[in-house]
Order: sequence, then structure tokens, then C-alpha cells
Amino acid sequence: MDSDKPEEWFKLAFDADDPEEKIEYFSLILEYENLDQELWSNEALALVWNNKGIALSFLGRDEEALECFMNSVRLNKNDVDVWCNMGIIHLNIGNHEAAIKCYNRILRLDPSNENAWVNKGDILSIMGMHNEAIECYSKVHKEIELDNKFAVVWNKKGLAYFGLGKYEDAVDCFNRVLKIDPEHIDAIENLKAAMSKAKQINEEISYPDSSCL
Repeated sequence: MDSDKPEEWFKLAFDADDPEEKIEYFSLILEYENLDQELWSNEALALVWNNKGIALSFLGRDEEALECFMNSVRLNKNDVDVWCNMGIIHLNIGNHEAAIKCYNRILRLDPSNENAWVNKGDILSIMGMHNEAIECYSKVHKEIELDNKFAVVWNKKGLAYFGLGKYEDAVDCFNRVLKIDPEHIDAIENLKAAMSKAKQINEEISYPDSSCL
């Protein structure tokens, strides 16, 4: 084999549209016994493992993808993208605690990483830990919020408040979504539900059950 073949495989893998084809080329690189150590550093090989894992995840082969990501972080422990990919796979297969550990690792490396805060918040919400989820979502808010990504976070935060039964706080969050994106369908429906619940509670407070008197 020519010494430059692994480099050719790397380019072919990136140019390929078919995940199976990508996996084949990345595997050839990882199985090649005479890699140029100057070109194929630990960081470079970590990138290959990561991209093979991504291709496997596209095919729904989560366990194999997870193994690739683990191989990647063994070679480069500080790549936040790989830790994020691991977190997504752990979530897919129901390993919520392991997913949170991945996002905690990212946040130790990059405390302002917005994706990690949001993803961690999503997992905490799934686990019913709504207060902790709200804390995560709050890390993402900025003084000026015009981007639609902030609308998404406010909607998630509103759902967490809804899960806690704090419907007026939920209403505030959904209203913030609609200030950014007035046509946000989920927020419109969520706002209606939260307002209905808040109204119901206020009516129960105003008109207590006479049987309790």
C-alpha cells in the first residue's frame, strides 16, 4: 500500500454521503498498521474515531457508536464535541446519569458551553428534576435575546415550570418565547395550557369546596 493511502481514505470518508461508506474508510485508517506518526497523532486518530461514531449513530448503531466515542476520548480527553456526542448516545439508550456526566465533563472544560447546559437541562427534565433543569436553562439566557435559539430555551424552561405546577412562571416563560417568535406553535399551545391551569387554581382558591367548611 502507498504511504499516502490513509490520507486518501480520510478525504474519501468526508466526501462520502453514505454512512456505511464513511465507516468503511474510517475503519481502514484505524486498522492500518504503518500510519505516519507525525501525521496521525492521537488528536488525529481521535477525530477518526469520532467521525466513525457519528456515521454509526446515523445508522442507529448506538452501542458501536458509543464505543467509538469512548476510544476517541481516550486519545483526546478535552474534545467537547466528542463528549457531547457521547451524551447524546447515552440519552438515546436511556443512560441518563451517564449522559449527565458527559455534559458535566464539558462544563468543566467550558463552563459557558450553551449546548451542554441545554442538553443537561433536557435530561434533568426527563428525569423529573425540574428545578435542576431550570437552573441549567437559566445559564443560557442573555441580556438581549432575539435569536430563536433563546426562544427554544425559554419554551423548555416553561415546560419545566409547568412540570413543577408553577403555572404563572410557565406563562411568563411562554410569553417570552412569543416576544422572540410570535408564531412559535408549541409556545402558543403551551401558553394556553398554562393559563388554563393557572386560572383553574385561582378559581379553586377563590371558591373553596364548601364540603371543607
